[in-house]
Amino acid sequence: MKLKKTIKNTIIFVAMMLVIGVYTAPVISKAGDTFGVAFSVDGQEKYTERQNKTTSSSVNMECTDKDIDGSYYYASVHAVNAAGTRIDVSHGYEYYFDVNESHNMLNWVYEEHYNMACVKCQGYSVDDYHGAWFGGYWYADI
Repeated sequence: MKLKKTIKNTIIFVAMMLVIGVYTAPVISKAGDTFGVAFSVDGQEKYTERQNKTTSSSVNMECTDKDIDGSYYYASVHAVNAAGTRIDVSHGYEYYFDVNESHNMLNWVYEEHYNMACVKCQGYSVDDYHGAWFGGYWYADI
């Protein structure tokens, strides 16, 4: 009787792990660079770290966390040249971000013959005393 119960519990455990694996595997395999941007005042600009860009695809950004309700930011894609200078290659496309938002952002990094990208973030409705912080993931090539 004890052996049957052990086998039953083992099968249930394995089934649960398979279900968890199915839901977490796509998230893990899609993991890009994490980012965190902190703003102290409205309109302040911050940039993510740069990533290699090898295709003409959009850049994906996902905002998964923030610390102050009501704050938000706009983001656009920039190229980074060999000297480390950031060049706006968004052609005017900006994207609104709040927590739990994701966008595939149009850009012309690859088409304008650059191979590095970063994302410019500009914070709004920033608390004057505490500031605002956002975090998430971004992917240069999707």
